[in-house]
Amino acid sequence: MKRITVALLFLLAAIACYVFGVPVGGAFFLALGVVFEGIFWVKLFNRKRKSA
Repeated sequence: MKRITVALLFLLAAIACYVFGVPVGGAFFLALGVVFEGIFWVKLFNRKRKSA
């Protein structure tokens, strides 16, 4: 549950950066949004495997 919560927080941070960066024309916030979105996808699909 914690993994999904953290992933959703990164998604919200990415959306916030996109919303702020597009009207202002801030390339920094757009790039930061891309980074946060990438972290979101990695966290969402990265599952730790338990050793047998």
